[in-house]
Amino acid sequence: MLVFVIFYILSGAFFSLLVTSYARISMESARQGMQVVEGLGLTRFVFSTLFLNLSVVLFFLVPAMTMRSFAEERKLQTLELLYTYPFSDFEILWGKFLGLVWIFEALFLPTIGYLVIIRWLGGEFDWGPVLTAYLGFWLLGNAFLALGLFVSSLTESQVISAVVTFAFLILFWIMDWVALVTEEPWSTFFKMLSPLGHYREFTLGIVDLSHVVYFIFFHFYFLFLTLRSIETRNWKA
Repeated sequence: MLVFVIFYILSGAFFSLLVTSYARISMESARQGMQVVEGLGLTRFVFSTLFLNLSVVLFFLVPAMTMRSFAEERKLQTLELLYTYPFSDFEILWGKFLGLVWIFEALFLPTIGYLVIIRWLGGEFDWGPVLTAYLGFWLLGNAFLALGLFVSSLTESQVISAVVTFAFLILFWIMDWVALVTEEPWSTFFKMLSPLGHYREFTLGIVDLSHVVYFIFFHFYFLFLTLRSIETRNWKA
């Protein structure tokens, strides 16, 4: 519940600030006879920026969402009990991952209300880029959840799981920052490694198949590592 409260407070604050800023810039431009925001548009100014900011919010929420997945089971010694049920390791893993995905979807789908608010205020936006941004956010969230699930499978401590997951996500943020300030070929190298580098184009309404493939590979790769992790511990047990 706390994760939901934090997300809605932060997303609501970002949305309100962006809409207010856009309205102020538009009024000042109209009053001065300028076209400062021409070519920028409400879609990019508000929604592209909103989704970029929300990706940073995931750095803090994903560790909190995933830290209990396997770590708590191992600490309470209930993981062995799961192995006695008529479920395969893959089914246990897939069930936990889908549970996290459903929570994540329940977390961000209510933000569709922001679109209703914009239309109610008389604003116009392009559906294509907005839906593309939602797709990118969903892919990014799934990838981060898979990473957090893997880290949780390696430890009995929820705190360690959260801290290590957060450290990995910060590392990806650093990679993205390095990609922006370095020259070729290092710029391309770090951009290809960082999930945020692939995610940014989704927020601009650009769907590139290579970015979709990257996210699919990313989250299935970490799910595969998680499966190997729990299978190893099951064998030791």
